[in-house]
Amino acid sequence: MQFSEEAKTETRGRKAPGGASCVPEPDRRYGGRFPWPFTWTTGARQSPLNPGDMANLHERIGHLRPLWFEGCQLNVTRSLGVNRTVGASWTLSHVTPAGFRFGGQYQRRCNDHVLKTPLVAFDVNPGTLASNLQLLYRPVGSVCLEAHLQLLPGRIPLVEEVSLQHTGRSRTSTVRYSSTANTGSAVNAGYRVSVDHLVSLTDRLCVGMELVTEHYREACQTGVAFASRYNRETWTLAATVSPEACDLSHWWKVSDTLQLGSSLVVNQRQGRAVGSVCYRLDHPDTVVRGSFDTDWTLGFTYGRKLKPAAVTACLSLLFCAPKNTFQCGFRIDLDSNLL
Repeated sequence: MQFSEEAKTETRGRKAPGGASCVPEPDRRYGGRFPWPFTWTTGARQSPLNPGDMANLHERIGHLRPLWFEGCQLNVTRSLGVNRTVGASWTLSHVTPAGFRFGGQYQRRCNDHVLKTPLVAFDVNPGTLASNLQLLYRPVGSVCLEAHLQLLPGRIPLVEEVSLQHTGRSRTSTVRYSSTANTGSAVNAGYRVSVDHLVSLTDRLCVGMELVTEHYREACQTGVAFASRYNRETWTLAATVSPEACDLSHWWKVSDTLQLGSSLVVNQRQGRAVGSVCYRLDHPDTVVRGSFDTDWTLGFTYGRKLKPAAVTACLSLLFCAPKNTFQCGFRIDLDSNLL
């Protein structure tokens, strides 16, 4: 049925009872172009999180790289309560020092994630009494002191590394000292001092800077490096850049069981650039890691928990084409915590 122009005009101008229009008027508070049925709501913004320190900037891709070892290893760990752990290891290898070592970890009291007393970890070689000692103390929640020492009978203890770190809500500052001298000897003595600061601008982006001073063989060098990292739920991009070196890394979570990573390291002082691709495959009670470098180094590790026993078996393979070398390792870990 066709309506005349007079009928259409009459219909558009029809008023509701009481003189009001049948068509609601838009709310002028939200602008003339905004649809009237919608309303404005305030958004939610997550505050920046603590970014960690510069040493762990590429931590995610580091978890994907294989932990290579050569020869045969047997590790035994036993928990003696909540704050005490003892362990022993036996190694037979042509690459790493072979022999038997035992050690443990001890902490007396910890309240609200604060170490009221230092955490002490050590391992000793019974034959030579050479030992490694690690101290970790956090007197308050925002300050952490860590030290690594090497001890030999009749020699001056070697301070491998000492660090003092302040952790804030969205920033971390660290002062770190490390030594490269031989134990108890000043020949070829060297040290490295670094001061770094990393701050989160948003909940995804963090930036930082590191000032480094190195002294080795009567030569002293000072440099500065800049770092940045961008996080997403399934991928992360991190970069560390200095006038002499550059380190780029990318982490990608493909699925719940597969993670991929790639990195590029350029060192102008050594005249070397290496790129690598690594992966990690997680299955129930099984972890597989692998990597391939542009210098034709291929690595692979396979670890599996053997139930119902508290045993983890791990196989390591490493092949380097330029050096024409092949390394194979087998390790068994006995941990009472797996029971």
